[in-house]
Amino acid sequence: MTIGILIGIYAAPLVGRQGFDLGEGSKAAFPLNGLMESAPDAAIRPSDETAKGELFRLSNWDISMHGTGSTVTVKRCISIGRDSIACELLAHLGWVDGEKLVEAVFEGKPGTWRMVAARAR
Repeated sequence: MTIGILIGIYAAPLVGRQGFDLGEGSKAAFPLNGLMESAPDAAIRPSDETAKGELFRLSNWDISMHGTGSTVTVKRCISIGRDSIACELLAHLGWVDGEKLVEAVFEGKPGTWRMVAARAR
């Protein structure tokens, strides 16, 4: 399942731009607008602050000690189920040099997202 999520995160923008074409006369040629880099829109994906808090919670890091010098930005997300999304995050952690790319899975609904898995790349 994780491999499928990761492939989806990286393939979605390409599929959305190019669409599918199964040949002449096919009704299957369509752009997958729901999988573009900007989808789901900001109203239905975790905020940067929510992603930061959830990353610290899931990783058991002390946000009161390291949270001030750290930022997490939600770059893009795709829906992977009724109440689940996979997101690519860009994390700048105060105690680590440079930025880290993080792939994360959230469950819930807008306003109640909870990170259930994360992996640094």
